[in-house]
Amino acid sequence: MKVGMAGASVMLLPWIDGIRIASDLGYDGFEIFGESPQAEIDFISEKEREEGKRIAEELGIELLVHCPFNNLNIASLNRGVREESVRQYLSAVDFCAKIGAKVLVVHNGEYIIDPTIGDMGAQVKAIQWQLNLDALKRISEKAEGAEVIVCLENCNFVWNKIEKSIEDLVKIKQAVGSENLKFTLDIGHSRLAEGVNQALKVLGKEIRHIHFTDNFGKQDDHLIIGEGNFDYSPFLDFFRSFPFVITLEVVKLNRSIEPAKRSLENFRKIINKNERNR
Repeated sequence: MKVGMAGASVMLLPWIDGIRIASDLGYDGFEIFGESPQAEIDFISEKEREEGKRIAEELGIELLVHCPFNNLNIASLNRGVREESVRQYLSAVDFCAKIGAKVLVVHNGEYIIDPTIGDMGAQVKAIQWQLNLDALKRISEKAEGAEVIVCLENCNFVWNKIEKSIEDLVKIKQAVGSENLKFTLDIGHSRLAEGVNQALKVLGKEIRHIHFTDNFGKQDDHLIIGEGNFDYSPFLDFFRSFPFVITLEVVKLNRSIEPAKRSLENFRKIINKNERNR
């Protein structure tokens, strides 16, 4: 089990500072928040990319990248918006390859829900479903060449996401047809949708990365681990045996290291306490 620090927990700090903080706090990995204010990928110089890679290698920190997603939609009916969204995903693949990150977390697109569409809604959704697949095929193909794993995150708790169920994620992977397309399981998202047990059952061995989060079961809070009421106990054996990075995904628009520090401390208590009680 490797534990990663979320760049989103120190969102106002530059990504290279985040790598150093992750190392100082005792994390094994760092998931870069791949957009403003932490890391605007298109505007990161070659020199900075090389520096980030060097520092991560020297400190022994495994890097992951969360692809930009705000205002993007890889399934948009507007070709200009869609192509720009795909371009930014492809740019994120290049960024991963340059800094030595092996995992890129991505989101599916979103449906355009407009009452004026009327009874054409089903046909429009079918078009957008295919546009989403076409985009992911392009992204996965580029990622294969760059030796980057694309991890599709479960966001089906969001009302207008392309995937309406956890099963849809499997259908999307099968349709894309790339072994390079895996899953990031966000357990907080699952709690707000089908439940973690069902997500584990359906996604199974295709899970390549985990977002370990906390909330109160009503919204996607991304709290400091241990400050919500998530009952992790039924899934601890899975987490302990997971061979890849588990990112403690806390979201804070600040510069303080305290959320990441406390989350790691509480995570270790959760894992170790239950281990001793077995």
